[in-house]
Amino acid sequence: MSYIPEVKTTTKGYFPIKEGFLSETYVAFGGTEYTHDYSLLNYKLYNDDYKVTIDGKEYKARNCRVSAIPFNRPWPGHQRDFSQSEDAAFISVYGSAPVTLTVSLKGGFPSPVVRPLSKNIIPEKSGDDVVITLEKHGQYVLEPESEHNALHIFFEEEKEYPDAKDATFYFGPGVHFPGVVTLKDNESVYIDKEAIVFGSLYSEGGKNIRVFGGGTIDNSTEERICENCYENYTKGTLRFYDCKDTVIEDIILMNSSNWILALFDCDGAVIDNIKIIGHWRYNADGIDLTNTSNVLIKNSFIRSFDDTITIKAIYEHPLPVENIVTDNCVLWCDWGNNCEVGIETDAPIYRNIVFKNSDLIHNAATAMDIQNGCGADISNVTFENLNIEYSRYALPMVFQQSEEQVYAADKMGVPNLIAIVNHKMPLRKRTPEGVIRATKDFFGYTHDILFRNINVYMDELERNPSVILKSYDENIVFKNIVIDSLYINGAKQENLDDFKLVVENAEYELK
Repeated sequence: MSYIPEVKTTTKGYFPIKEGFLSETYVAFGGTEYTHDYSLLNYKLYNDDYKVTIDGKEYKARNCRVSAIPFNRPWPGHQRDFSQSEDAAFISVYGSAPVTLTVSLKGGFPSPVVRPLSKNIIPEKSGDDVVITLEKHGQYVLEPESEHNALHIFFEEEKEYPDAKDATFYFGPGVHFPGVVTLKDNESVYIDKEAIVFGSLYSEGGKNIRVFGGGTIDNSTEERICENCYENYTKGTLRFYDCKDTVIEDIILMNSSNWILALFDCDGAVIDNIKIIGHWRYNADGIDLTNTSNVLIKNSFIRSFDDTITIKAIYEHPLPVENIVTDNCVLWCDWGNNCEVGIETDAPIYRNIVFKNSDLIHNAATAMDIQNGCGADISNVTFENLNIEYSRYALPMVFQQSEEQVYAADKMGVPNLIAIVNHKMPLRKRTPEGVIRATKDFFGYTHDILFRNINVYMDELERNPSVILKSYDENIVFKNIVIDSLYINGAKQENLDDFKLVVENAEYELK
């Protein structure tokens, strides 16, 4: 067993943080871009706006930095302007259900709502405070009115880890600065729930790796140094290549420099009860499974600033991408697509992919998305028992084209409900001359797709989200797309008249 002490060391691409950084004040990350002057890097541990009381005991909510506007772009050589982000809060509550929370907020609660809406939790006003009772363990969000300044609530049973003492890397209560923790076969990382680890977890070729404990991995100290999210130049919070039989459980991931939890060419992984929160930097995808198969994602909360869960293939991956299940999760997409296959689909076959029993509480571009960008054969993809929420306060997703462009929202954000397309994606390709961008000379085929028991929560019915089923090649017709039991606010839809329907070179059936 190795114990990583609290040290102020650094590795290439990482900042040390100045003494006393866990302060009550916030200092921006060096202005409009990150800097090697670490004296400008500061950190706010607690959120000053919220106070939470449970059974007469006051609990401090932790602070997290999130995107203020849905304005994203490919990495331009410097990090996103700090002014495009804002504070939010989260709290971990441990104990038996039910539990009642009394919550106060500076500025009050104009029109509070608790998500997921499917849980039917009605906040009660008590003077200027709000009282909510959580009957079951799970992940919840209390919003004062819109999604801004939200309180994320993670309620779970207290859990013991008798094997923590046997972990290869043991991070006890406190603050730790290991930089990159590189993992090998049969190694494990324990992070106590009272620990914050500033750095990244990384492995190449590791087998039987486990990460657990309830604590936080925070990547705010890493500086992104290139556009490419495929290679290992920038690690993010967790990045594994060619690993087998990985377990990641009971961990909080924050402030990633790019993709948050990324598995490349991996086989076999269980991702259980993780919380991805506090992301606002460019291209902060939640979970990227790239050239990876045989994965279970369950019981987790993911709030990302780009695609939330996305299943990819790159570099002409020769094997099928298959047997991937997302189950019982709460998903919040601040920009991009929520449950997605693609757009990088540079593998011959995608099959046996399931998103089920989950709540998509905020969406940006598309809630349920299959983008066949590289000519794959995609089949047997199921979206089942999903609750998809539309908020009247949603802003439109905007792709930033230049430094001069400013975010402008002149309309309401209306994410697509469904998109199945096969437009071509210029993807990086390795050649003897180096890595180039190229597209396939043929379109992909998508077929045998099932949407079953999809519940749409709509607070303004006149919005008409889109359902897009479009093959860009008239010789490739998408077939056997079934929409079985689609509901809006509890009413089963006998047709798609309440949606903007685009169907080109595709066949579908509504049941």
